[in-house]
Amino acid sequence: MTLKGGHRIPIKAADQKITLPVIPAKTVILFPGEVITLQVGRPENIALIQENSAHDHLVAVVYSPRGESDVREVDLCHVGTAAHIIAIKDGPAGSKIISLEGAARIVLEKIRQKAPYITGTIGYVNEIAASPEKAADLTRQLIAILEEITRIDPSYSDELSYVLKFNLGDPGQFADKVAAALHLPLLTKQRILEAYRIEVRLAELLHALQNELERARVLYEVKKNVDERAVNEQRKSYLRQQLYEIKRQLGEEFIEDKIAQQLRNEIKKNRSLPPEVRDRALIEIDRLNHLSTASAEYGATKLYLDWLMNIPWNKFSPEDYNLRQVEAEIDEEYYGSPQIKKQILERLAVRQLSGGVSEGSVLCIAGVPGTGKASLARAIARALGKKFIRISVGGMIEISDIKGSARTFLGAAPGIVIRTLRDAGVCDPVVFIEDIEYFAQDANTALPMSLLEAIDPRLNGHFLDNYIGLPINLHRAIFICAVKSIEGIPEMLAHRFEIIELPGYIEREKIHIARKYIIPRVLTAHGLKKRDINFTDNGLKKIIRSYTLEAGLLNLRRQLERICRHVAKEKASRLNKIWTVNEKTVESFLGTPQFIPEKPEKKPEIGVAIGLAWTGMGGELMMIEGLRMKGSGEVITTGSLGEVMKESIQAAHSYVRARADILGIDHNDFDNFDIHIHFPSGAIPKDGPSAGVTVSLVIASVMAERPIRHDIAMTGEVTLRGKVLPVGGIKEKISAAYRAGIPKILIPLENKKDLKELPDDIIKKTKFIFINNVDEVFAAGLLDFVPSSYTLEKLFAEELEKAKHRKSGTSQKRVAAKSLKRP
Repeated sequence: MTLKGGHRIPIKAADQKITLPVIPAKTVILFPGEVITLQVGRPENIALIQENSAHDHLVAVVYSPRGESDVREVDLCHVGTAAHIIAIKDGPAGSKIISLEGAARIVLEKIRQKAPYITGTIGYVNEIAASPEKAADLTRQLIAILEEITRIDPSYSDELSYVLKFNLGDPGQFADKVAAALHLPLLTKQRILEAYRIEVRLAELLHALQNELERARVLYEVKKNVDERAVNEQRKSYLRQQLYEIKRQLGEEFIEDKIAQQLRNEIKKNRSLPPEVRDRALIEIDRLNHLSTASAEYGATKLYLDWLMNIPWNKFSPEDYNLRQVEAEIDEEYYGSPQIKKQILERLAVRQLSGGVSEGSVLCIAGVPGTGKASLARAIARALGKKFIRISVGGMIEISDIKGSARTFLGAAPGIVIRTLRDAGVCDPVVFIEDIEYFAQDANTALPMSLLEAIDPRLNGHFLDNYIGLPINLHRAIFICAVKSIEGIPEMLAHRFEIIELPGYIEREKIHIARKYIIPRVLTAHGLKKRDINFTDNGLKKIIRSYTLEAGLLNLRRQLERICRHVAKEKASRLNKIWTVNEKTVESFLGTPQFIPEKPEKKPEIGVAIGLAWTGMGGELMMIEGLRMKGSGEVITTGSLGEVMKESIQAAHSYVRARADILGIDHNDFDNFDIHIHFPSGAIPKDGPSAGVTVSLVIASVMAERPIRHDIAMTGEVTLRGKVLPVGGIKEKISAAYRAGIPKILIPLENKKDLKELPDDIIKKTKFIFINNVDEVFAAGLLDFVPSSYTLEKLFAEELEKAKHRKSGTSQKRVAAKSLKRP
């Protein structure tokens, strides 16, 4: 038990110490001359009341700020009030209800006992009067504020200030009366009670009343605004009822009623609306009927109803397509790999057998720009007889972009999914989603997951847009995503995508697509006829080789458009003739060639080999150069090479060094000479392991000082044991070699199956050498490569040892000799 209070308070002199029972008051402050009522329930306090109920007995009423939860300890303030118990009544649950009348301020000096109830030694406060002028000034301010409070705060009686003025003769008593009458915080009242200087007491009360006035003014302004709005609404309602009655008498109608009735009729006619949508629409129409057309809420509600009515609820296209006919239409619209078309048809077959729905993964088409991703999706839509919608999700950073924003926000609208369905007019269009790789680059996982809710067949049966607030079935919609490369697919979406990778087109395919698809459309778009321009094959080859550098067809289309614009200008100038685009006239249309294709050397050279590369712009020749020079055996690489390519060069170097005997190279040369490997076009970054066989041949050439054949190109990854592993982009690489006029190509044996994708004329005019190890590369690529007899015998012995595990008897020698091509 502690006494709260810090400053020293003067006490009136007394002959002896006075001890009084103490009542801790937790919810009220008792001022001298005031009467309060308390409910007492604790046993010690009830005992106190029973023993001190006589009217001539005094008790000390002291404020205790501690909560009721702690019954063992009681905090008591330093200053309280001596009071008489003037009435006692029985309360509920054995409690007592007492009335106390304050007599005088006291100071609780010391606690004498705690049981059976609290008693303490007290002293009467010696109050110090204020100067008459100061007291009068503070009193005037208090009365002014008090009158303002009673005027604006309805919780106070209007007569309060009038009654309190009767106590102006005693400033101290006036302060006590005002503090007791107002709804001030208990701690504020306690500070006023503790003020023994009348001037300080009045100043403390003035500060408290100023705070109370500020609170009352805020409440008054709020109430005033609410009342004014209510009055205005009542006035508008009254005027609207009068206007309604006047128009009814004149036989006219409200425009709100007319619009509402039109909307109700539309809802009745629309049989495809689900019951929950119909109910929501009718509720919104009822709200609309009670709103003014000039209000903002009317416009928002009308817009929401328009969206509800324009969404194609339960509208689907028929699923009665024939797969053979679908295949024929896709072949007509899209030129590409038969394997890709086979995958598409298999998915459509599953959809047909499952009744127009599929729980499979989402189709994602990966390919560089211009490889026909959109054309393939459009061909699918046309073959199925469905609407085709093309959207982009690049740059979206908010969930509301996908799922809409809540109607409570200003400018709220549905997300892109609902807008797409409205544009399509059906719930099962073919939706082609582009720029997935730019989607949510700086956002968290919530945005990709929101998109997945819309496009994943497992989740989109009840897709909920935040603006519409009603689920819609997207189960039958076909969503096709598109990316430039597999690496660009967001990690959160990759596990739900079935990826179909579109390869780049070779030159022959580009010419075919240009004649069948691009040229007719470009001519039509420029107001030209087929007879106006004659494109020759050599002219198209010239455009492809010298003005475009791509795996797709975008730049080819742009160059054809430039030619058509040139012809359209001349034709509009009344020049009537047939324009021919051939190898000689291309430059007159397009200007100086933008690209110079790589060409093989005219004769064999030491340290120069033709590699084949596969880039985002298709297949290319890559002339790899090597040079040896006096040094300490280092391998120097230049040409903006990546880590994988550098490791591949090191592996090739190690293997050539291990095969120095076969190549007739002195082992000391690897310690006395540095080797410099250079990849031209140093500004272009390069990486990958597919140049391993080419680098091996270059290193062997410069160290053995033997030239490399200039009529052979190669590709393949090399292991440290000399094995040649398969690589990608075989079709594009072979097409680049064929385009450059190279008759022989070395490719890994395991890539032999990839030749099926090549045109027959390329296969017939090209000699393919299938390699399984680097030694075969040496034999095919180096001129005059004949191993020494010592080296050959040593190698034969090695192969003979390996053959023992596979054959027996005399056949072992045949196997070893065959592996080395030994006679």
